[in-house]
Amino acid sequence: MSYNIYELSEHALSYHAAARFRQLVRSHPEMPADIAEKIEDEILPALDYIEGWEPSDSDMLASFGTKWHDGL
Repeated sequence: MSYNIYELSEHALSYHAAARFRQLVRSHPEMPADIAEKIEDEILPALDYIEGWEPSDSDMLASFGTKWHDGL
């Protein structure tokens, strides 16, 4: 898989990073258990959260001060 990180958004970058971390854990069974556990229990959930994050209505109102988001 080849990609230019300078052309990726933060969401695309987190998707590719998560995919690479998953691949590393699967393809390297000799990886120390504590490192694999940190990746699976902390890093991957954080990357999944980042990829799926979307601002709430209150975030949008706080940022822009107008009711425009989702037809408010």
